[in-house]
Amino acid sequence: MRNLFNAGTNLVQSELVALGERGPFRLTIDHGQGTIVEYFATSQEALTRQAELEDLLMSARGATVGADTAQKEPV
Repeated sequence: MRNLFNAGTNLVQSELVALGERGPFRLTIDHGQGTIVEYFATSQEALTRQAELEDLLMSARGATVGADTAQKEPV
């Protein structure tokens, strides 16, 4: 299963692959700063972690945008 979304101007791609008939499962997330690869016993664990990582990437991007905007505004 593949998933794509934008975190700010960065395209984030995630892929969940079953390595066997019943697992384990490999979650790979490619983002602007590199790649995260994690392994899980169940697909539900992997999907839960995928949601956590997506939230973190979105939050990190939001923090960067806010800091840039604050520096550019006149005082």
